Amino acid sequence: MSVLAKEIADDWYRTAFADTADMAWTDRTAPEVERAMRMLKPQGGERVLDLACGSGRHSELKRQGFEAVGADISPELLEIARRDAEKEGLDVTFVEADLRELDFDAEFDIVLSLNDGAIGYLETEAENLRTFEVISRSLRPGGRHLMQLPNVLYAREHLPQKSWISGNAMIELVEHRWNRGDKYMEGAMIPIRFGEVLDELKPIEFRQRLYTVEELTGIMSSVGMEVDRVFHGNGKVREPTPKQFEIFVESHKA
Repeated sequence: MSVLAKEIADDWYRTAFADTADMAWTDRTAPEVERAMRMLKPQGGERVLDLACGSGRHSELKRQGFEAVGADISPELLEIARRDAEKEGLDVTFVEADLRELDFDAEFDIVLSLNDGAIGYLETEAENLRTFEVISRSLRPGGRHLMQLPNVLYAREHLPQKSWISGNAMIELVEHRWNRGDKYMEGAMIPIRFGEVLDELKPIEFRQRLYTVEELTGIMSSVGMEVDRVFHGNGKVREPTPKQFEIFVESHKA
């Protein structure tokens, strides 16, 4: 039985993540940041913008010596982010905003879009392309961007699909389908927290425009950036295959 609605609201992203601070994927913070740093090989001390930072779990960047700024649309998640950073004595700036409202101008050495970074989340194709304009504008010349995105090749071949993710505090049930018409992956997540009595399942629905590497290369070129490398999840440079669920793409500002 599917829990996915036939249609998902265009502005689903505005409220979908309000209660996701303890989702199963947040248990992987430290290794995720370590993997991103292996891919980028920074010198240390760079100024980093973490787009769609959520509850601030990538404040791990600050612990590793980077000057970190996190931006997200969710006031609920940013409240947690600020509280946790203060508790740990971390000097991290968090900005509450729709990413299209960000007006950074050549201020960062690195921009991260980990776990999607809201890429492809917006209402129309034109609005989604504005995300890349924000990324480019935020970077200094020579600055780099790393995005972690679902792999369109996998979506075409394997969806629809039901799966699950196990975390320290919950099991997360996930259902995906592929909308071939507009190249969107649509889905629903159901968090089942250990020890919690469930009266009903409450799916968190989402939809995301997916891009091929060729599309991303063209988009990046249109905003003054160049795609440099594509990684598998193991951190090795390699072209995508239909077997991998996600890809990592590194670009730099020309």
